[in-house]
Amino acid sequence: MRCNSIRVKLWSAIILTILIILVMSMIFQTSFLSSFYYNQKVREVEEDARDIARALGRNEYNFNVPYIDAIRNVNDVIVVTDYSGRITYITGSTDYKQGWFFGLKYLNKILKGQKIQDENKMLRGLDSIIIGVPIVKTQNSLWDVKQKQLYEQYIESEDLQMFIGAVYIITPLEPLEITTRAIRTQFLYIFLGAIIIASIIALFLAHSFTEPLIKINDAAKEIAKGNYNTKIHLKSSSEITTLGDTINNLAKQLSRVEQIRREFIANVSHELRTPLSYLKGYAEIMIDGLADTEFEREKYLNIILEESERLGKMVDEILHLSQIEAGSIQLKLSPFSMDSVIKRTIDKMLPLAVKKDISIKYSNLDGDLLLCLADENRIKQILINLLANAVKHSYDHSNILISSYRLNDRIYVCVRDNGEGISEEDLPFIWDRFYTAGKSKDKSIEGIGLGLSIIKSIINAHGCDITVNSVVGEGTEFCFWLPSYQES
Repeated sequence: MRCNSIRVKLWSAIILTILIILVMSMIFQTSFLSSFYYNQKVREVEEDARDIARALGRNEYNFNVPYIDAIRNVNDVIVVTDYSGRITYITGSTDYKQGWFFGLKYLNKILKGQKIQDENKMLRGLDSIIIGVPIVKTQNSLWDVKQKQLYEQYIESEDLQMFIGAVYIITPLEPLEITTRAIRTQFLYIFLGAIIIASIIALFLAHSFTEPLIKINDAAKEIAKGNYNTKIHLKSSSEITTLGDTINNLAKQLSRVEQIRREFIANVSHELRTPLSYLKGYAEIMIDGLADTEFEREKYLNIILEESERLGKMVDEILHLSQIEAGSIQLKLSPFSMDSVIKRTIDKMLPLAVKKDISIKYSNLDGDLLLCLADENRIKQILINLLANAVKHSYDHSNILISSYRLNDRIYVCVRDNGEGISEEDLPFIWDRFYTAGKSKDKSIEGIGLGLSIIKSIINAHGCDITVNSVVGEGTEFCFWLPSYQES
């Protein structure tokens, strides 16, 4: 598996995201919980020390009474000293004895009524915390008023002789460290479990995401090789399935284009071969002097002329379409009467329709000149091509209907034939170059499939559009619109 593949990158991104979240959570939780437990422990020990100090200040305990009720942890050490730092009571430790001095470095703060908080290794060399509070000499009758306020706020301006000693409680930090280690161990197991589960899920997601892309890529390679029968069958998210359908449709379109290209080459080869064979054959007859009479010579020359014109028309259609698509042809816009152009075009195409006993009927629904602003010569070309196409695909003894009308600022023209029609399968491709939806029975008007493509290119160059409606066996109708001419 390549390191730069989508599958590896997706898997790595998911795992990295989970790792970052877990590491940040572990750091936050251990740091937060350690701080929380530490501060909670300090508050509890300080409250115990104050309870003892208040009781001693009111003479409710003497130094021979144990202070077990105030001890939350059996490992705590309680030390009571007088105002000089001499131990008057101690429990929980054999390292110090009554009468020894303790906490001299904290004495100044204690005599100022301040509490002290420090860390040491007094308990069997383990990390521990020491909390010390002063003992304030009070009278029971005054405790609820002035002395309680004095004790709680430690007013420094009062007489120092009121602080008669201190209470120290030393408690080990080992339970806190054990708790922190337990949390870290728990997070380690969670961490490892989450990585394993996340890896499985990430691999599954990466596979489900990349597998369709691999299939699409393989299909694209096959299409690039010319294998347009490639099909992709995907069961994935809607977006990827849509992409697969697009590739399938692309293959279908390319297959159609390839078929059209082959047909075009075959058609062009056939169409060019016919006039070229006529030109060559009759030219050889003329050169060899085989035309015995003037009539025969004139006949052969007319055939050469007709085939030359036919050949030139084919070449002109191909070059014309290329020029339109390249944008090298400039439209010459001018106002003209669509009604007049349609009538002249009908007169020109009528002899072609008469050969098949087809009548051409025209209806101007508005009865006016239908002034348009467009390139008149190009529009004539469009009408000729549409009428020639209608004659080509109409049944003998049928009718071709042309209608025109004005709607708002547009002039609409529709050409309808009664012929073989265009199948629904062919409709999306009739505007493609070299595409012929059907074969005309009239070989004299057989084309090479450029007419409709030229028509659409010219209409679109005017910023307008052309539509088609067709029913097989009933006929086809083409409608286009152009901007009407406004004198203002």
